[in-house]
Amino acid sequence: MSELALHVPRQLRRGGRAADEADSVNSGYELIRLMCNKLGVASLKGKKVLDMGCGTKLVQAILTRELAVGRYVGCDVYRDMIEFLKDNVKDQRFEFHPLNFHNEMYNPDGEPLSAESLLPVHENDFDIICLFSVFTHLAPDDYSAMLKMLRRYIKPGGHLLYSLFVNELTESGYGWMDRVLPHIVEKLNTDEELPIVEPRDFIDWVPGKPLLRASYSRRYALQLVEGTGWQVESLNDPEEYIQHYMVCTPQD
Repeated sequence: MSELALHVPRQLRRGGRAADEADSVNSGYELIRLMCNKLGVASLKGKKVLDMGCGTKLVQAILTRELAVGRYVGCDVYRDMIEFLKDNVKDQRFEFHPLNFHNEMYNPDGEPLSAESLLPVHENDFDIICLFSVFTHLAPDDYSAMLKMLRRYIKPGGHLLYSLFVNELTESGYGWMDRVLPHIVEKLNTDEELPIVEPRDFIDWVPGKPLLRASYSRRYALQLVEGTGWQVESLNDPEEYIQHYMVCTPQD
């Protein structure tokens, strides 16, 4: 393990793998590797990356695995975590910014997100914008607003990559519905195969926990990109460390 490795207290780590810090860091490494492979680059060397809803695992992965990156800017509504990163990451390639955007799950008292919302960074400045486990907690209005806002910050020829829950079964078995459907069958106390029906456009799956699992139909997830200034390059099936994920490029 590198001397640059960063230990993050448990209360500041979020996500499904947060309980095991080593597993969390490894998932960050795998997401970076997937992102590079999908975008056709050997590494993040020379790339300026904006990580929205950054959490800690990509930062930890870059430091622990001594990965190349040109510049990394992390933004998140979790202010305590951002302040910890600002205080403890001394590497000059990194900068961090707290945000105060409303999110029903993570920041219910924040300011409404809109296409006109501003980030504390320069426009047209990033080669890559990534959002892991952010759209999985966004309502449809914020889905579109986020895309419109982020369009201003990408360089020509840059890429946007974000994960989301798509309400469908997958061949890989890694999707949200792949895990949920057996429990639905069990609750119905039936061994019969449930009919496959056209999914609703949007489902907030967990009553009492708004936007814990924000799920979209494939059609609606693609439709919401229209008119945001982005062009869909691909909507990809889940893999071991990521749900469905979208890759977009900026429209002229």
